[in-house]
Amino acid sequence: MAFTHDIFISYGHLDDLNPFGQDKGWVDLLHERLAVLVGQALGYQPEIWRDSRELRGNYELTGAISEGVTRSLLLVPIITPRYVQSDWCNREMEAFHASGPSATNAAPGFHSRVFKVVKTPLPEHLQHLEPAHIRNLIGYQFYAGDTISGLLTEFSPDASDKNYWRTLNRLVADVTRTLIEIKHSSRKQDAPIAPRTESRTTDAPSVPDAPVSSAGPKSNGTSAPVTAKLVYLAETTSDLSEERELVGDELRQRGYSVLPEQKLPLEEVAATENAIRGDLARCALSVHLIGTRYGSTPEDDPRSVIRIQEQLAAEHGSTSAGFLRLLWIPPGLSTDALPIKDERQKSFVSELHNRLTAGAELLQTSVEDLKTRIVEKLNPATKTVGRSPERSKLKQVYLICENRDRSFVKPIKEYLFKQNLEVITWLDQGETDTLMDYHRRNLRECDAALVYFGSGDEPWVRKNLEDLEKAYGYGRDEDWLANAVYVGSPPSEQKEDFLTHLVPFVIRNFSSFDPNDLRDFVSAVQAADGG
Repeated sequence: MAFTHDIFISYGHLDDLNPFGQDKGWVDLLHERLAVLVGQALGYQPEIWRDSRELRGNYELTGAISEGVTRSLLLVPIITPRYVQSDWCNREMEAFHASGPSATNAAPGFHSRVFKVVKTPLPEHLQHLEPAHIRNLIGYQFYAGDTISGLLTEFSPDASDKNYWRTLNRLVADVTRTLIEIKHSSRKQDAPIAPRTESRTTDAPSVPDAPVSSAGPKSNGTSAPVTAKLVYLAETTSDLSEERELVGDELRQRGYSVLPEQKLPLEEVAATENAIRGDLARCALSVHLIGTRYGSTPEDDPRSVIRIQEQLAAEHGSTSAGFLRLLWIPPGLSTDALPIKDERQKSFVSELHNRLTAGAELLQTSVEDLKTRIVEKLNPATKTVGRSPERSKLKQVYLICENRDRSFVKPIKEYLFKQNLEVITWLDQGETDTLMDYHRRNLRECDAALVYFGSGDEPWVRKNLEDLEKAYGYGRDEDWLANAVYVGSPPSEQKEDFLTHLVPFVIRNFSSFDPNDLRDFVSAVQAADGG
């Protein structure tokens, strides 16, 4: 079959009416913006078919389906309460799927040729009317809110609504990537749509200045093989949906595809697990965002989908060399600022801290740090920690102390500096997000650590020694060159009795600083290659 259109937009005409009486409705604007943004990414204007008037009669219906639906590579349905109740829209959906993917118009691998745009959420009494062909597609949600309480807000197509443009970016990037895979891969096409070279002045839409980029692969119309780079971005709970979208956007902007593309089935756990295993098998990395809520469960299993995904990823990692996992929890989780009320979730989060396996990291950082770590994992050859080659031999010692001990650690810092060691100081002053991000970054990147036991008590010291162990969960790749506890002023019975196997060096000095106290520690740091 000869395909004459790239995209078919299927919608209910009621949903394109502007409530303010202006000329352009919601679908009009979406059509224009897709044409511009996908065209800019492809390098030529895509052919988009949309019925801009209310067709009536069997003759016109047959003509519309023949010209549009069955000759289009991709379908973009605008899901609303009107859409699912429209016989016309349902017949378009059926016609598109009845035409079926052929060897020349099938989306490669896991991709669907349908891009479900959800403009208005379906009320409960209409959810069963959503076409079965697309019911499990995750889609592109142009609204936010709580579907249970009914407090929902549709995104505005105005230039100022960042949520609208961010979701549109995702749609543009995925549509662009799929068109490139179908039309410009190395596979033979029986009747590909030729890139258009002529310019149009009558149908070129004007798009307001907004922070939008296609975020998709670019093409100049030449054939080139497309390498699929897949990341399993686990389904999460509603409290972390925005963070998951931010991570997904970052991956797509860097040319990666994100799985799962469809909602995980919840009727039977066997189907849930099969879907997860199938997607994990395609990926080299999985990312799991875990928050305060436990999440949905299959009908025949008490485990949440969040938990099942993490367990199956761990199972896959134990048998697949090179498979990596990143687990992320928001800063402050399990504290008064971000309490977990569900006992099942408390147990799950506790388990994560205690059973990390090879190839897995548990991060409790900002979303920006998570995105950086994902990129580092996907591109290990390009990883740097901010040091130029000329400075690569300069070792970094992380000096951890309380702010009250600033005067006591001053001679220690000066001595380490004279030994050609860079001293990074952590003056513990609380646990704000910014300070904790700084603390975890140092745990990842410094070569050695020295904990000063001064004004703090033994539990404070133990907490920081535990942090040294957790550094691998925060993304640390290399073993510590040396770690030590310096037991200093002011003296106490607690300090006299302090013993630990968690570090190789425990130094005691309650009087003036003696450089010999740090001799073995410094030697261990400098003895490493490049010291």
